[in-house]
Amino acid sequence: MSSLLPTETNVAVTAGANGSPAAGLPLDGQGDSFDLVSMLLKEQQTLTAVEEFASVHETEAEEEHLIDAPAQARYYSKLMPASPPGPGQQYAFNVNLDTCSGCKACVVACHTMNGLDETESWRRVGTLVVGEPSAETATTSLPIAIGVQHVTTACHHCEDPGCLNGCPVKAYDKDPETGIVRHLDDQCIGCKYCTMMCPYEVPKYSKRLGIVRKCDMCHQRLSVGEAPACVQSCPNEAISIQIVEQKVGSPDVRERLVSGAPLSSITRPTTTFHSSDPNKRFEGIAQDHEIDEPAEDHWPLAALLIATQIGVGMLVCERVIAVLGAISGEGLNLETTRWTATAAWGISMVGMNLAPLHLGQPLRSWRIFLGLRTSWLSREAVLLGKFVGLLSLAMGVLWLPVIAPMLPESLSLPEWLVIPDWAAPVLLVGAIVFGLAGLFSSAMIYIATQRTLWRMSRTLMRFGGTTVIGGLLAFGVVLAATSQQVAIAGGLLGTAIALAAAKLVWEHHILLRRESVDGNDAWDRRSQRLVRQHLQSLSKARLVCGWVGVGLLTLSVLVGVSSCNWMLAGIAMVGGLVLAAGEYLERLLYFSSVVHDRMPGTLR
Repeated sequence: MSSLLPTETNVAVTAGANGSPAAGLPLDGQGDSFDLVSMLLKEQQTLTAVEEFASVHETEAEEEHLIDAPAQARYYSKLMPASPPGPGQQYAFNVNLDTCSGCKACVVACHTMNGLDETESWRRVGTLVVGEPSAETATTSLPIAIGVQHVTTACHHCEDPGCLNGCPVKAYDKDPETGIVRHLDDQCIGCKYCTMMCPYEVPKYSKRLGIVRKCDMCHQRLSVGEAPACVQSCPNEAISIQIVEQKVGSPDVRERLVSGAPLSSITRPTTTFHSSDPNKRFEGIAQDHEIDEPAEDHWPLAALLIATQIGVGMLVCERVIAVLGAISGEGLNLETTRWTATAAWGISMVGMNLAPLHLGQPLRSWRIFLGLRTSWLSREAVLLGKFVGLLSLAMGVLWLPVIAPMLPESLSLPEWLVIPDWAAPVLLVGAIVFGLAGLFSSAMIYIATQRTLWRMSRTLMRFGGTTVIGGLLAFGVVLAATSQQVAIAGGLLGTAIALAAAKLVWEHHILLRRESVDGNDAWDRRSQRLVRQHLQSLSKARLVCGWVGVGLLTLSVLVGVSSCNWMLAGIAMVGGLVLAAGEYLERLLYFSSVVHDRMPGTLR
């Protein structure tokens, strides 16, 4: 026991600045030996929680300083910046990973203070599993756990917020003085596009209200010098508010906020996660790593996409065949042009009228043009609207000579009203231009989210494939039903059959290929696992509809060649409807099977 007593040979004791003893370094020459007394003396110099609490009340000056402050300010004042942000600065969350215990007091406080719905949450607490892989866990997602790291997360109030850029009605605002990204509830139409544009899945849709809502850093509390609910409620002071410099226009040096999070370069988040260990935020794997769930299928949007793509494709095919026919001296029948325009208008209008069912507040949808400068959704709505408008005019011009003789004398057209022959073709070409621009905007809506499985090559292959296949098929049916050009109709249908079969093989390759096949990337493996586990019925129905449609179309071509055009048109129409149903199911899979990086614990 004598070895544990402080003596001159093992410990040097010096007086601190306030006269209290302070442990010095071991004097026995063994710097790496354990010295219990030194450790205890050093610990005595650290104030306890009671002493820190008492120190707040030590002077009357401090008490007077806090008279006009909020009642609890003395407890969280050190967690708030002393002054508001200056030019080029903004408020940001600062999270201390060392002190976050995962108690979720911040979640409860946020939920209570903002009056959220039962299943709605603006702040979440995730868990990183820290451990080492072993032979038994080499094939699993999570290592053998030797510890956990809790991560509290909310809106990151990004420097380049995706929610703000993508919103078609300008329902988001980034305060120029504080940098806080606020959601304007009275502007929102509930399109939920911001939930796709935000890589951190921050905006949450409220079915009760029909709008999206998100964390606004309790800006009303900050404006009067009071801390946000999450900051004030944390018992370990793990969350604080800091002022950061905005680096808009410069490259972001932060690759990810924490392990598994989306790339910071997408929106440049301002939240800082810090620890005494600089590598702590990158250690471990999220507890819900690769635990993917089906995303929303957005069935009204799927209907809009399929319908407008078939409608535009029909018009493109009609104009191409008309031009080629004019060059060869064998033009298209005017009846064919009329019915093609009518069918394209009818199919497109089905999708356009179903699309508003996706909105939580459809009566506010007239504002959708407000985000034209930044939102691809606004551009799609405006361009497709002009497409349908020009197509309606073209259809009116085409049918006017047929309808005019049937009108009563009081409604007869004036003699001076002469519509030139070139009016209908020009209107159709104009409709095609706006339609193709609208379809490109439709694709960019999802490409702009920067989700790997929605990348440009994949999205354009799917959307463009539907446009070409649907256009060839639908125009081939109309051509067979309204003219004697059976050979051309059969050729169009044969091309559509080949392309549809190729697209089905490609979809099977990316949706249902087994994980063990070499060459699968991680995103495809996760998506394929999701399809097999949760979307197997949908994927099988898509393939069945696709191949049955191809079979019926093949039969229609064989029968039509040896029989007559009306039989070709009839069987092809049935096959086309089945194939279109398959394309619709494919678009549901496009939305439901997407997987992407996310903050730890966002599935809970």
